[in-house]
Amino acid sequence: MIAHLAGKVRRSGPDFVVLDVGGVGYMVSVSATTRQRVPAPGGDIDLDIHTHVREDQLALYGFASVEELDLFEMLIQVDGVGPKVGLNILSAASLEVLKRAIVSEDTAPIRRASGVGPRTAAKVIIELKPKLDAAAETEVVPRAAALAGDGAVPKAVDSALRNLGFSSQEARIGLEAVDWKSSPSTQEALAMALKALGRK
Repeated sequence: MIAHLAGKVRRSGPDFVVLDVGGVGYMVSVSATTRQRVPAPGGDIDLDIHTHVREDQLALYGFASVEELDLFEMLIQVDGVGPKVGLNILSAASLEVLKRAIVSEDTAPIRRASGVGPRTAAKVIIELKPKLDAAAETEVVPRAAALAGDGAVPKAVDSALRNLGFSSQEARIGLEAVDWKSSPSTQEALAMALKALGRK
């Protein structure tokens, strides 16, 4: 199973790149987000890979970040979402916009993807929202605390955001928007987080 490829770009199109790795050319399908990071032919690139195997096909899907690969692999576990539709969803909006849409149960960015109807968009939200909330729960405060040098303020801000009705994923987005290196007070950090979430 191929999980990662690093090589030179041989050629590329709107949704694919041919990667030369040690003289072997790999055809890799990519999302619009990853495509923007692909250099001109001859340039070097590293891609995290999902290998999709069917009876009649072996296809490679490449991503410029592990976060995008993770979301892709979550998407294709949803009934009715194959690799092609999963790639279309990732191409419809940025990773943060998609995650925020799933958490806030907003189907609009997902439905912009080719091949996605209202029923599929609803399934994506139902199945992925709990997973994104659980992932945010485990990672957000420790990372903010590491940047802040003191876990008390990030925990207080996280708690305040939850009390205001924000989900785990939204709290993560808010906390990541805070400039922790400036050593803000709880009130200052909360103001930064709320501004990032569209609330003054």
